[in-house]
Amino acid sequence: MRNPACDENVAFLALRYKRAVHAYFLRRVADRAEADDLTQEVYAALARRGQGDEVENLEGYVFRVATNLLRDRARRKRTQPELESTGSADPFARLIDPISPERQAIGRDDYQRFIEALETLPERPRMVFVLNRFEEMSGREIAALLGLSQRQIEKDISRVLTLLRTRLS
Repeated sequence: MRNPACDENVAFLALRYKRAVHAYFLRRVADRAEADDLTQEVYAALARRGQGDEVENLEGYVFRVATNLLRDRARRKRTQPELESTGSADPFARLIDPISPERQAIGRDDYQRFIEALETLPERPRMVFVLNRFEEMSGREIAALLGLSQRQIEKDISRVLTLLRTRLS
């Protein structure tokens, strides 16, 4: 039997993070249909999780699920044989820029520093920044959502960008 409270929580998460999760997948798979499917899989996984333990960092948890789905997808592609060969625009693999373990480690470190810097920001400017940069909402949409002026939203985004540049350089 399904739990209606769980369904409401998943629906809330879907509304809150749908744009950000979809944008996350689009940057990584470059196929809109596949990004749509992966976004739906995130919420299906959250629904299967049900009413488990309380999640401390909800946003982090949603994106951890998304990251795990991408890893599973990559693993499946490596283990499943390719059924159809369509040729290659780069037959000698000269255009491939392999991601070395060193670059992966640097990327993880940079990401961790960014998250830590973001978490030190005051709540409203951080929320404005996340809505703008990750959920791709316009200043006007954020202003309407939070009941603030568009000018205040612009000031918050500018202030956050300045603080992040300072802390990350």
